[in-house]
Amino acid sequence: MNSTDGLIERIGEKPVACEPPPDLETLLDPPFVPNRWVPGGHLQSVLSLNALGLRPLHPSLHWVKLPDGDRLAMFDDCPKIWRPGDASLLVVHGLCGCSDSSYMLRFASRFVNQGVRVFRLNLRGCGVGLGAASQITHAGRSDDIVAAFNVIANLTQYGSISGVGVSLGGNQLLRAMGLIQTATVPTWIHRIHRIAAVSPPIDLELCSDNMERRLMRPYNRFFIRYLLKRRPEALKDHAAVVAAIQRPPRTMRELDDRVTAPLAGYENAVDYYQRTAASHILGSVQVPTLILAATDDPIVPVACFDHAARANWSDSIRLVITRGGGHVGFIGRGTQRHWMDGLLARWFEFEKAS
Repeated sequence: MNSTDGLIERIGEKPVACEPPPDLETLLDPPFVPNRWVPGGHLQSVLSLNALGLRPLHPSLHWVKLPDGDRLAMFDDCPKIWRPGDASLLVVHGLCGCSDSSYMLRFASRFVNQGVRVFRLNLRGCGVGLGAASQITHAGRSDDIVAAFNVIANLTQYGSISGVGVSLGGNQLLRAMGLIQTATVPTWIHRIHRIAAVSPPIDLELCSDNMERRLMRPYNRFFIRYLLKRRPEALKDHAAVVAAIQRPPRTMRELDDRVTAPLAGYENAVDYYQRTAASHILGSVQVPTLILAATDDPIVPVACFDHAARANWSDSIRLVITRGGGHVGFIGRGTQRHWMDGLLARWFEFEKAS
């Protein structure tokens, strides 16, 4: 098997950074080979939640203040050997995650051990920041990501900053990088080294259509129950929330139509999907960017990344689609159990190919 067997296709040959991103031979060495005991996208997705065997972390807590008065809790895992000028990394979780999600802890544990300062961001109302937000997080909260980068830039003074977003956090991160180029460019933008998004739902309407399938009912129930339980205290008496508690939505589309859209200021679910999907802004991304997806992701259909969808993407974006891996799973064989962690380390050049 050669080093491109785990790849279906990628785009973007022209780097925009001074140092060209790693080539395919480096990124895909070793290639992804699904663990034989974890077959299929559903099992890969569920078992990705295992976070055993992590080294202890001793983070400090920073609060990211937002213009509307909400605050985001961000944990700072700083290696003892880190000095100003060394690499830093922002990691952003998915819809039902937080700073203590398994992949967040894995990233921090691995990259701190390589001398990288890792900032684990909790989105609005997530993790220890549950009581610090009066508004919900959603796919369009790209300004929150920019606010987090502002804090990191001030804390680190100088040196490269990278970012990785997982699932919904990936959509927010991609959208932030695209919108930055169409607005006032922050002073720290030249410090952004590279960006990565894992299993990002960049076409929200397509993802919502996928969740309407009968097979996806267990996923719908899980997400809906979790999100209604995590509602901000300030919104507990909102008419949309009260109605949803009394008569729970059956699908994510219904939740977005009845709850997410009105709470976030959108007309309905379709309006929310169209205005917050990262796919519409990827042509403006100028930072070297990696998007990782799997053919059997049960939540984000691989069709989100087909040829037609990529027609207007920036040349700064590379796409890697693996045969298998599920949603944020990528559980490989042997020492490559958490294969995506190694791929990200090679993309950011925290480590070289094995």
